[in-house]
Amino acid sequence: MNAERLYHWDELRLLCASILSVPVRDVVPHALLVADLGADSLDITELQAASEEHFDVSFRGVDPASVCTIGDLAELIARLRTTRAPGVVAG
Repeated sequence: MNAERLYHWDELRLLCASILSVPVRDVVPHALLVADLGADSLDITELQAASEEHFDVSFRGVDPASVCTIGDLAELIARLRTTRAPGVVAG
């Protein structure tokens, strides 16, 4: 994991732990949002909105079913951040 992704991973772990009210140690790449961390539809919506704001990305057009784990979310954010043109505001 490169330095930028590591930074984003640490930030994402804290964000997820806060929104889902779980210990940070439970927020690992293979953790399933619903089954392992107990996220409900409201938690998922809140996590999406907070992630978009915090990481300056937009999940518009992303299939929600493609994000099942914390690792999936981290990879999605990393992909969205690297494919966005510099200076272009997402959303």
